[in-house]
Amino acid sequence: GRGAHQHRVLSAQGNFGRMDGVSQADVERTAGLLQMQQMIQGQKVTMKILGHCFERCIDTPGDTLAYKDQQCIWNCTQRLFDSEQFMVKRLNAAQKSKQAGMM
Repeated sequence: GRGAHQHRVLSAQGNFGRMDGVSQADVERTAGLLQMQQMIQGQKVTMKILGHCFERCIDTPGDTLAYKDQQCIWNCTQRLFDSEQFMVKRLNAAQKSKQAGMM
């Protein structure tokens, strides 16, 4: 029945909230992995932004970038990075306020 399923979900959440049995090293390792993931995500975002800006700024890719192409790519990436950072900050703030509400 449904009651058993709901009970399982609740106990899983209970285990998640408790930190006993988890060593400091485990916590640090997990934090490190999360940071790595964020860095990799960041690089994916960077490549995505660069690719997008290259396509927007350069009609025919040559061996060298003209100065105006460099300027265009620079301006394009700066704008996109700013909006990307803004989104990340907004998401983080939203998550923090959600967590605070749950306490």
